[in-house]
Amino acid sequence: MKKVRVVIVIALALVLFAGCKKQTQKDFTAELAKQNEMNAGKYSLVIDKMTYSNDDADARTRASMDMASKMVTGTKISGDYLKDTKKKLVAMDMTVAVLGQQIPVELVSNQKDHSIYVNANLATEINEILKVFSSDISIEAKDLEQLKGKYILATEADLKKIISSKTDTAVTGNKVNSKLFSEYIDTLEPDSFEKKEDTIKRTFTKKDIQGFIKYAKENGNKDEKKSVKSLEKNFDQLSKYEQTITLNTKKHTQKTTMKVAAKKDDTTVSVDLTMDNEAKESDKEVQLPKKANTVSMEKLEEVVGSAQKEESLISEEDFNDLLEVIRRGGGQFSQTEIDQIKRTYKPYLTDEQYKQLEEALDQAGQITA
Repeated sequence: MKKVRVVIVIALALVLFAGCKKQTQKDFTAELAKQNEMNAGKYSLVIDKMTYSNDDADARTRASMDMASKMVTGTKISGDYLKDTKKKLVAMDMTVAVLGQQIPVELVSNQKDHSIYVNANLATEINEILKVFSSDISIEAKDLEQLKGKYILATEADLKKIISSKTDTAVTGNKVNSKLFSEYIDTLEPDSFEKKEDTIKRTFTKKDIQGFIKYAKENGNKDEKKSVKSLEKNFDQLSKYEQTITLNTKKHTQKTTMKVAAKKDDTTVSVDLTMDNEAKESDKEVQLPKKANTVSMEKLEEVVGSAQKEESLISEEDFNDLLEVIRRGGGQFSQTEIDQIKRTYKPYLTDEQYKQLEEALDQAGQITA
């Protein structure tokens, strides 16, 4: 009888424990859903460590990989977001801290037509950073004045060209909704969820994501099945995937740490990153920029291209030395040589510089005559 009581107590304890774990699992999915429903919040993403490695690379290539790793490591993106689920709009303000520079970015994403509006001030900010590293690849600030106060509109077609993706997923975004993922989470082992006071934690591995892909193929709609097929194709390159999500059910925060490694063409890229998000409700509304305040990607390319044409590929000092040689040469140049000099230097000079070159050569030609 005593043994029977012991067995009953143990069985009851197991039932109660399993029930507790199951509730923890449901609390996890419920909190994920609640945070997803909130229309605003603040976030941050930090690349804690990035490494490139290739055992077969020569010393010079390995040194370049090491330098690239150090440049990217420590990059931080932080800011605020506001979304309108009904209109499928998302507005984001962010600051990208990289290479000792702070780059402010303001954008609005229209998920209906998969377009993005980016504050054109970003072009000026990037140009200023380019000046720090090399004046040869930057352009004059005055040439970007016409973009001031505007938003650059990147359509879905523009984004596909920029990203050069073979799949629609990278451009159109994730079409797998959170409800489907929550349903999949409910199929996982309850014991894999840890709860401590107001926080619930779970670590997802490559096996879990592969399980979700299979679940979505069987239970998702047409768009979701298409998205996970693309995800599956890209996921095969991952040699390591570990993502730990910690939710706070009281503060509605989410902390995610990821350790990912992918190998392609004998080169392995490893990334450790940390993401933080604090969801909240806001009375503000997302506003799309007015048409009069937008410029197309074609217009942006036109402005930048025109500015670059005005930028000389020959320094002012070298150009002045060239003019001096021509003037000193005087009548030594034949007409054939004069025409050759014009053809040779025209692609590398601004319109003003080329005009000065023509005048100097014409004078030389007159002396020759």
